[in-house]
Amino acid sequence: MSPLADPDTADRAVPAEQPQADNRSAEQEPVEEPPLEATGVRSQPTPTSTKTPKATTRHQPAAKKAANSNKASELVPGALRNVGVYLPPGLLVQVKDAVYKERTTYADLLIDAFEAVDDEQIAKEFTPETTLTRSGIPRRAPRKRGEAGIQIQLRLDGLQVAWLDEKVTEFNAPSRSALVSVAFKLHMKAVQPVD
Repeated sequence: MSPLADPDTADRAVPAEQPQADNRSAEQEPVEEPPLEATGVRSQPTPTSTKTPKATTRHQPAAKKAANSNKASELVPGALRNVGVYLPPGLLVQVKDAVYKERTTYADLLIDAFEAVDDEQIAKEFTPETTLTRSGIPRRAPRKRGEAGIQIQLRLDGLQVAWLDEKVTEFNAPSRSALVSVAFKLHMKAVQPVD
């Protein structure tokens, strides 16, 4: 009679699979097995337990995707993009009048301003001035900051934006807006007719 047909074994419950924790401890402990030749069982390759890391693609929020991705205007050489700068209201009126009269753009007027104004004049605007007090200790004037203003959009390409950012660093300007304001202000003073 086969062991499966034995009534004594039929009544006995088949042992359930052991919990996962028990399997792990069995895998970790080396078990000595008789050589395969002695058992007469043919060996089959056992799967290795090393797992290859899978490339996980996590879904990022739309804001992070936008921040990580490059804009088309940054990828295409020479493509124009909007660069916002703030001008004081009085200066903005003068700049708008000059753009209208010369039939030009803000960006072209800015280029003309940098061409007409010396670097020394611009640097002087951002150099803090010290004054001597009665006791003789120098009092440093607070660093000039950009003024509150109204935003305009300059249409610049990547090279122009990079050049402008280099000038901000070179002149130790507090911001792009402050540098552009100074360039426009000095240019407007130079081109205004004397009454």
